[in-house]
Amino acid sequence: MRAILLGTGPSVTDKVIRQLHETKLPIFGCNNAYQIAPLKALYANNKEWWDYYWPRDAALRGGDFDKWTYDRETADKYGLKFIRGVWKEGLSTDPGVLHWGHGSGYELLGIVLHYGVTEFVLIGYDLRFPRGYDGNRKQAGGDRHYFGEYPPALRHWTRQGVGKGGELGGLLDMYRTIDPGEYGIRIINCSPGTALDFFETGKLDDEI
Repeated sequence: MRAILLGTGPSVTDKVIRQLHETKLPIFGCNNAYQIAPLKALYANNKEWWDYYWPRDAALRGGDFDKWTYDRETADKYGLKFIRGVWKEGLSTDPGVLHWGHGSGYELLGIVLHYGVTEFVLIGYDLRFPRGYDGNRKQAGGDRHYFGEYPPALRHWTRQGVGKGGELGGLLDMYRTIDPGEYGIRIINCSPGTALDFFETGKLDDEI
């Protein structure tokens, strides 16, 4: 089973959004992805994200897609699907457990594995800040997400492991713990300019 995993990187263009509405492949998204594509499921790991968007966005509250979190309090509060999270490398093969990885994009892979998906087509998985980000100012020098930036209360900034080209070294190290062959899956990243280039890469036009 093949599916699209939709992140929030700036490689998600207007053309990509049109393709997402035309494809017959199931789409799994993280965070604000529900705003631009018809999803099968959504995952967001930050309780503050849920607290901000849930009361403000009827499209999230009423969206006809599964909504996942690892935070029990948040799941009970909003009627979300709950999965227990643990710190461990790679992906969990236990359908009741999710391996944490410092970000919703990483953890979405674990959610999708539990749906029986074997071919993961990634878009919006850029894994880099705009070039020139130095970790000292609350301005990355360009868009970090396809929608620009989160509201101030939800912005996360780091100087840890950010390379000269903006690549997010700490997050990339987490992805390196995933061996697709161990799970019998393929991971094909179709995000142009991605720093996550040690899985298969491809063009979205060819993969959907």
